[in-house]
Amino acid sequence: MTVTLPPLPADRTARHVLSAQAVEMAFQPVVELYDGTVKAYEALARFDPHFTNPAHAFKAATEAGIGVELELLAVEQALLSLDHIPAGAWLSTNLSVEALMNPTVINTLLAHADRGIGVELTEHTQVHDYDALVQVTNELRAAGVLIAVDDAGAGFASLSHILQLRPDIIKLDITLTRGIDTDPVRGALARSLVSFADDIGAMLIAEGIETPAEHEKLRGLGVRLGQGFYMASPGPLPMAQLAVPA
Repeated sequence: MTVTLPPLPADRTARHVLSAQAVEMAFQPVVELYDGTVKAYEALARFDPHFTNPAHAFKAATEAGIGVELELLAVEQALLSLDHIPAGAWLSTNLSVEALMNPTVINTLLAHADRGIGVELTEHTQVHDYDALVQVTNELRAAGVLIAVDDAGAGFASLSHILQLRPDIIKLDITLTRGIDTDPVRGALARSLVSFADDIGAMLIAEGIETPAEHEKLRGLGVRLGQGFYMASPGPLPMAQLAVPA
C-alpha cells in the first residue's frame, strides 16, 4: 500500500528550499523592439517542485522570517551565470527594498558591480525611510550597478520609487502592456512614460509583450526596449537567436 504524506506547511517548505539551496534560475531577455537585439537578461528564480509559483515561495519565506535569505540565495545563483551573459548585455536581478537594505546583499552586489548587473526593485509597499534607501542605491549606482523600478504605472509604490530614486531603468507594468494595441488610455499613459523617461535619461522597458499587435503598438509609441513571451520565454543561457520582426 502506498502512503501519501501530507504536504509540508509553506513555511517549513521554504526553510527546506533555503537549506537545500533548491533554486534554479531562468533568464528572459530584454530586447530592442526595432531589431530584436538582446540588451539584457532578467534572472527569474524557480523553486519547482516545492513551489510552482515563485511569488508563493518568497511570501512563505517572508512569513517564516527568512525572506531576505531566500532573495540573497536567488541573487547568488543568478550571479553565477555572469560569465555566460553576452558582451554588451547586462544581467538583472530582482530584490525587495528590505533585501536591498541588507548589508550582505549590498556587499554581494558591490563585489560584482563591474560585471554589468542591474537591480529591479519589486517592493509593492510604501517605503518609510527613503533617505536610507537612496543612500544605498546611490552607492550601488556609483559602483556601476543599474537601478530599475519595476511595475511602473501599477500603483503608488512604483511612482514613489521613481520620484525618489531617479532610476536608470523604468519597467512598464504588464497591466499597461496587455491590450495596449486596443486601449487608447493605456497607449496615452505609455506615451507619457516614454517622454518622462527620455526627460530624466532613463531607459523604458515594456514588460509582458505577448502579441505582435502589442509589440507593434509599443514600437509606434516610441518604446525602445521590451520583454515578453512574444520575443522569448524564460529559459537557460545562452538563448537561441530571437526571431523578432524588425
